[in-house]
Amino acid sequence: MTQYPDIFAALAAPFATHEVKVRQQAGRQLHYITARTAMNRLDSILGPENWWDEFIPSDHSVLCKLTIRLPDGTLLTKADAGGYAGMSDQGDDDKSGYSDAFKRAAVKFGIARYLYRDGVPEFVRERVPAQEVASGEPQPTISSASPVPAPAESPARRDREQPARARNGVQTAPPRESGGHGGGVVGTPPRSGRALFAWVKDQESRHEVGLLQYLNKWGKLQDFPGRMVDWDADQVANAYQEAMRKIQSSQPDRNEALEEALAN
Repeated sequence: MTQYPDIFAALAAPFATHEVKVRQQAGRQLHYITARTAMNRLDSILGPENWWDEFIPSDHSVLCKLTIRLPDGTLLTKADAGGYAGMSDQGDDDKSGYSDAFKRAAVKFGIARYLYRDGVPEFVRERVPAQEVASGEPQPTISSASPVPAPAESPARRDREQPARARNGVQTAPPRESGGHGGGVVGTPPRSGRALFAWVKDQESRHEVGLLQYLNKWGKLQDFPGRMVDWDADQVANAYQEAMRKIQSSQPDRNEALEEALAN
């Protein structure tokens, strides 16, 4: 039994009707939420500083590691992979490998698990009206857990307790990058067109540089195939270097804009 049933029940609570999307598949209506809706749930229950994600792309899928910080400072990580089914160079956020992987990892924390009609833990059923869990209909009348406070810890105490935490298998929070959900270029360099596409989509969420459109135009000038997912390993390597150059060149512009805004 969890020590924080109210937090996990709030994460697993049904969503409002307008937050649940519907699509037709194999003659059936499937209910789902978007990745952004899952992010909003994490922000509202835990606080934006108390969860983060890490993506590891591969040729045929992308792995999402989703970590949350509990009130006692303990970190809990769950992971799952998403596929590239339906992926195109124009991209569709709801169908991308990154979005799919993120939502699958979030389901392991209970988020939107009720939409699958099974797997809802008993302590959630105790806190949410049974008919709402069964029907997938919205928002239960439960009190949302307060955002989890980030534990204050001095450097000396952290250094002193680090060996004991390692022995007990308790993780400590890694340094967060500036800029919300990612301020720098992270991850392993992609080696295939599909992995490059997924990496580019991730970088576009971190940097406002229009990277996908830029690389598609750049690729045409290099006589690369029309679809990024068809680029070979050498073309991917060259495109990755060009993308890095583009991202790095955009940083001074943003810094200058910030300095100008502060000056005014």
